[in-house]
Amino acid sequence: MWERFSFYGVRSLLVLYLVEALQYSRADAVSVVGMYTGSAFFCAIFGGWLADRLLGQRPAVLLGMLLMMAGHVALGAGQPVTLGLGLLAVGTGLFKPTTTAMVGALYLPDDARRQGGYTVFYMGINIGAALSALIGGYLAQRHGWGYGFMSAAAGMAVGVVVFMAGWRWLPPVAAPAPEPARAAWTDAQARRRIQVILLMSLVAICFYIGYEQAAGAMTLFVRDHVSPQFLGIELTAAQFLAVNPLLVILLAPLSARLLSRLGWPEFRVQGLGMMVLGLSFVLLQALQGRAAQGEVIPAWMMVGVIGVQTLAELLVVPIGLAVVSRYAPAGWAATLMGAWMLAKATAGLLAGQLYGWLLPTGLSLYGVVTAIGIAGGLLLISASGALRRYAGMGDLRPG
Repeated sequence: MWERFSFYGVRSLLVLYLVEALQYSRADAVSVVGMYTGSAFFCAIFGGWLADRLLGQRPAVLLGMLLMMAGHVALGAGQPVTLGLGLLAVGTGLFKPTTTAMVGALYLPDDARRQGGYTVFYMGINIGAALSALIGGYLAQRHGWGYGFMSAAAGMAVGVVVFMAGWRWLPPVAAPAPEPARAAWTDAQARRRIQVILLMSLVAICFYIGYEQAAGAMTLFVRDHVSPQFLGIELTAAQFLAVNPLLVILLAPLSARLLSRLGWPEFRVQGLGMMVLGLSFVLLQALQGRAAQGEVIPAWMMVGVIGVQTLAELLVVPIGLAVVSRYAPAGWAATLMGAWMLAKATAGLLAGQLYGWLLPTGLSLYGVVTAIGIAGGLLLISASGALRRYAGMGDLRPG
């Protein structure tokens, strides 16, 4: 929870800090946000390897937390942005993949409590994300940027204390042997499953390119064109980023139960989610048109757009992680989870660059993102049956 408080604390403030405090152009600021997001997930690939092969999981997590705390302090103290973001990216890279693996290591392979453990883990992530946007956004906009970044450092300090207090309950995890991975590649069905999971991760870039607009172009749109008044509460632009994790907390249990009962094919659900994301940018394009006429957009309309994007997230991300967890052959789970993170890293970089690339062309950012999301969705839906037959996949019904 506290690591996500840290990561999303910077994510909610960064584009506004770059534009308002450091006088970056909008295109450059959005590009930096994309590079930060992408770098953090690129580092996660190597961070997981370091944790497994050299450092050990618990020391890697502790080192990652300390580096992230140092990054926040650097930003809060007005040090160069590259220093602060570099420390944060490396720290996130050590922390994120390692803690995900450690949650699974708390349970035996056939322990029925495993899914519940990951549910608690996912809820903690979104609680941290919501708190960071609400607290950090308020402090930064009302009292100064340094207070916003330092609040994230304080949250990470609490996380270090909690982690150290629970150190003795965390199981040591041995580094995996390479033999199962080699054996899986020689098995035809296992090899096909690896190929399909890699393809799914590649198509997920279409989703994340749109999803990552929230911390860049969408935040600037909220600042410039959306009324801060929502249900009698005045929200800063950064605090609007709390809406998504709050909705995830509310809707995730209902979504999981509904999808479990329906038993729809995994890739069809993900394809539907990508098309829903595309729909959200159609709505956002309409709001942008109204804003261009000088209209102030009511906050509830923007919350509605974020709600549609949250629904898309719940249809794409948990299903993708479940596919990797369930179908990855022995010795390949961490590698294929790394492929998913690589897709998110690539999308983060592309999402940041897309704004600047399109600016001189006159093409609509939201229109292009809509087309990308719908194209990815149609691809997965149309190929769903063939992919599942090729890889010999069942459905995700429990039991």
